[in-house]
Amino acid sequence: MKMKKLICCLLALALCLALMGCGSAAAADTSTQKTTAATTTPSSQTADASPSTSNDSASEDEIEETPEAGTVITLSDSGSTVEGSGAAVDGSTVTITAEGTYLIRGSLTDGQLTVDAEDAKVILVLDGAEITCKGSAALYVAEADKVTLFLTEGSKNVLTSTGEFTDPEGKIDAAVFSKDDLTIKGSGTLTVSSDAGHGVVSKDDLKIKSGTLTVTAAKKGLSGSDSVEIEGGNITVTSGKDALHAENSDDAALGNVLISGGTLDLTGGSDGVDASGNVTVEGGSLTISAADDGIHADGTLTVSGGSLTVAKSYEGLEASAIDISGGSVDVTASDDGLNATSGSSSSGGWWSKGGDFAAQSGVYIRVSGGTVTVNAGGDGVDSNGDLYITGGELYVSGPTNSGNGAIDYNGEGSVTGGIVVAAGAAGMAENFGASSTQGVILYNFSSAQSGGTAVTLTDSSGNVLVSFTPEKNFQSVVISAPGMTSGGSYTIRCGSVSETVTLSSTTWSNGGGGMMGGHGGQNGNFPGGQGGGFPGGRR
Repeated sequence: MKMKKLICCLLALALCLALMGCGSAAAADTSTQKTTAATTTPSSQTADASPSTSNDSASEDEIEETPEAGTVITLSDSGSTVEGSGAAVDGSTVTITAEGTYLIRGSLTDGQLTVDAEDAKVILVLDGAEITCKGSAALYVAEADKVTLFLTEGSKNVLTSTGEFTDPEGKIDAAVFSKDDLTIKGSGTLTVSSDAGHGVVSKDDLKIKSGTLTVTAAKKGLSGSDSVEIEGGNITVTSGKDALHAENSDDAALGNVLISGGTLDLTGGSDGVDASGNVTVEGGSLTISAADDGIHADGTLTVSGGSLTVAKSYEGLEASAIDISGGSVDVTASDDGLNATSGSSSSGGWWSKGGDFAAQSGVYIRVSGGTVTVNAGGDGVDSNGDLYITGGELYVSGPTNSGNGAIDYNGEGSVTGGIVVAAGAAGMAENFGASSTQGVILYNFSSAQSGGTAVTLTDSSGNVLVSFTPEKNFQSVVISAPGMTSGGSYTIRCGSVSETVTLSSTTWSNGGGGMMGGHGGQNGNFPGGQGGGFPGGRR
């Protein structure tokens, strides 16, 4: 652990900050500032955090237990007080001007806590702090190196912004607004609300390591210009726009979201998670309900662990590349379930993808591990580039209308391992291509099968290779499982249907639908299937 950096802080001159909208400054005799070193012990909830005689600070990564506070700030409408150094009171505004650890408690019904400490590491220990600010941020970090909000065990803390924001430059637009790195951790609770703006905004990195955080915002919920990183905690966000948002227009390498732990419940009036860079899900439990995309990334969306449920969305997961190697993914979408595209997506079938059906360079969907379940009203899995299944399990309850397919790709599509069962309408049904090394069958039924009817595939010895029960009516199924090889015979059973298929190569179909006959079917009037009059299906 690094040595704590000892800084002897002199009492800062009272700052006359004309911060708009947080109430008029109280008369000089209504606020009190004590300049003696604090000896007050925090509440019983933080008894282990008695203030030290110096205003020491530590890197936010070092803080695992309640840190010792060098200064105690007690908020009050009748006059906030400061016991220790590094902070000053000016009416209803308390400003921290030096590096250190500050214990914050009490309440302001129309005030602001400001950090204005150049290149300083500031730790704010919230122990029953409640701040409401009309027209601006309840907590405003104007300048610092990094700020950590530490939520003491058992404490309940509230930061609220009400009304329209009145910052003349229009930059302060969140209940918690930081121009620098901001970290939230601890074992207490923090409730953040903004009825006209964003919830929590960092113009650098926003990190949440632990604690219970509830955010309600008219616009974005949690936002970081460089990144949003969630390592733990219980997080609930309800927002009018994106629930989690990361965007950096100056550096394409930034604007990323990383989720490695915690329990997240996100409800977004736009996207659940949106990033101008990449989104990575490594762990945790994530539940999303979104009016638009469940998760959107301009770059790559990677899922390698954890549990991801998109309970409601227009499109479930959308990115230029989607790479799933582990974890559990369950997506419900009114349009496409998984969609890989390098530009703005459009829906409605093959005619929306351009007349030449050209594959977009660098665009792909790859499933190499984990379990992926999709229920989609549009295409189940749609790549404007390539589609690779190399492992894991993929189950699709796809569209019931013939303008979409359970599987749809513009470039190469192959199965080299894992399990695939993709059921949907027959009109645009598409098989995987001849580059597949594991056997794959596209089977079209003579009539629609009812949702809730199991599709089962057995080998010549009667062993069940895979079984899946689609949630909706379907007339076509693409099915592949380990053990399927060229030359083998396999029986598909569904309701009263039982048919045995012998693979003369790794891919087989009894005809595709429309222009999507599949890139490798064996039967039909055209090479590659019966689709639409083009060799190889839709081409």
